[in-house]
Amino acid sequence: MVAPTTLATALLLYFGYVATRSRFEYFGVPLDMADLSNQELVLYGLEVIYVPAALAFLSVLAVVAVHAAVTWLLSAAPGSQVNVFLEALIGLVGLLLVCRALVGMLVAGTDGEFPGTTGMALALGPAALAYAAWIFGKERERPLIPRGLHRIGLACVAGLAVAGLFWASTEFAWAYGTGRGEEDAEDISKRIEIVLDIKEPLVGVPSGVTQTPLPTVGKDPAFSYRYRGFRILLTSGDRLFLVSGTWKHGAGQTIVVPHDDTIRIQLIPPP
Repeated sequence: MVAPTTLATALLLYFGYVATRSRFEYFGVPLDMADLSNQELVLYGLEVIYVPAALAFLSVLAVVAVHAAVTWLLSAAPGSQVNVFLEALIGLVGLLLVCRALVGMLVAGTDGEFPGTTGMALALGPAALAYAAWIFGKERERPLIPRGLHRIGLACVAGLAVAGLFWASTEFAWAYGTGRGEEDAEDISKRIEIVLDIKEPLVGVPSGVTQTPLPTVGKDPAFSYRYRGFRILLTSGDRLFLVSGTWKHGAGQTIVVPHDDTIRIQLIPPP
């Protein structure tokens, strides 16, 4: 029980890191600068893992159903043309998937493909070829691959399947994080507004944020400037990552301020 739990936690941590890095890089914030804890990364990874996990279980059910149908055909009508056609079709699909995986790995210009295409082709192509070889041996009652190479072939197929699925899941997590960043940008004006009081003026105040001098008392006033229009992008440790309510990708900026007694904040809920 300990090993699967450790593996699941490691996967959640990894996919949470990938998705969160992509999400905040959309706002120009490097994840290393955010200094998120492992617990926070695991929580971010939970929302990423739902779709890949659901697809994985559905794929297993589909494979079980296909295998049951193929086994029934082989036992019900041995030597039929249907079985030969099925064997050739699965082998052809596997060969095409392997070729597609090689194109994705070796040919430049495939970066804009749908996330996970190359990884899934790498995972499914060799498996389909191995399954076609199994049907061949079952149909003719003699193995297509010599017994000495059988274990090596299965190990290679399993390794390629794991590598391909991990590759596809990583690309999906990155695309998911980018999508979450786009959603955050679209809804940024609906977040709680932050009124920021600070001693020293900010340099490069983003558009959509107003600066107002505060009345000063004495030679060392506690707070001299007030800024309105900020929204919290991220709170991590002792820092606030702030953006304006009109932030746009490619034209906005993120302001980082310490979250300590040098600032004063007020929270204003959206209307």
